[in-house]
Amino acid sequence: MDARTEPPISGNVQGWTKGDIAFLVFIVLVLVAVTGLGVIAYREALKTEGTKRNGEQWATWLAQEGPKRFAPDYALSACAGVVKTAGPVAAAAGVEAVGSAATTAAAPAPNTWGPCLDYLTTQTAFKDMINPFTGKPPVFVPACDPADHSLVGSIVFDKVTQNPPGSAVPTVTSQLIATDSIGEKVQMKIAVCDKGSYAIKIAELEF
Repeated sequence: MDARTEPPISGNVQGWTKGDIAFLVFIVLVLVAVTGLGVIAYREALKTEGTKRNGEQWATWLAQEGPKRFAPDYALSACAGVVKTAGPVAAAAGVEAVGSAATTAAAPAPNTWGPCLDYLTTQTAFKDMINPFTGKPPVFVPACDPADHSLVGSIVFDKVTQNPPGSAVPTVTSQLIATDSIGEKVQMKIAVCDKGSYAIKIAELEF
């Protein structure tokens, strides 16, 4: 019988080289790292979306209640506007006869933002609102600041004040503070702080 010879086989037939194993380990580590970063990014994106929804809930409620709160029988007295009467009714309500003299009755003190906000965050559905980043109730801050990462998920309420006609700048924006009157209509801006403590604008509305 004729002996047949097999062609030579090049390469390593005994198993993986150390270089092959190291490369595969490196690839596995890269895939694990990429997957982990993707999961973290996804979770952070969900938290940011949850923070935006918090701001949107405030914007929706304030915009809806703004026209209602000037009604005489408005239920949330802490957030009610000052109801103005006109004509003879106002005169009768504003003047009291004392003997032969007449004295002007004191006008009702306007509500302020602090008591209204306190009531909303303790006595309404807003009391259950959670900051997705901290798991605690959202904090209301003067402004978002990327240098301060403790502000993530916070909410910013600003008021917009009209300047006199002819001013170079038509409006001025400033923090809506606890002592600010809400007896009159208030032009407001709402923003939230994202995962980097950068401001995300939610809405501008009249309350």
